[in-house]
Amino acid sequence: MEPKLSQAPTAPRVSMVDLICSHSLLCEEVYNLMIEENRVLRGTGRIAQWEVLEKKRLLLRALEDSLLTMRQSTSVAKAPKTPALKAVATKAQRVLLKAMLLDKENEQLLLKHALSSSSGELQIIPKPTARQVRKRYESQN
Repeated sequence: MEPKLSQAPTAPRVSMVDLICSHSLLCEEVYNLMIEENRVLRGTGRIAQWEVLEKKRLLLRALEDSLLTMRQSTSVAKAPKTPALKAVATKAQRVLLKAMLLDKENEQLLLKHALSSSSGELQIIPKPTARQVRKRYESQN
């Protein structure tokens, strides 16, 4: 009797639609975090930076893992372009685009709050006149 060669357990095959659906759920979590951040920035302007950053790091790792899983899936190249696949892919793309736009708005709000909380009002420096520029150049030579 010959010993059986043990085969490494194979991961169950997951359809591409399921992979994209789970990725889409992660994208929605990112979007919801961005909405929460935006609400706080529009209101008080103060957020617990470390808490939000940690949530973002965790979601980023999860998204990277999800993308890696999709890339490594053997069904990626073989996945037929079905209406279901197209629908879930389009949904994931839309959520990601909304999250990216909201992230840009959040960056602008963060910058606005950072500038307003700095040393008071911003000083606007008037444009120098031609005479002032000439005088400055002459004093340098």
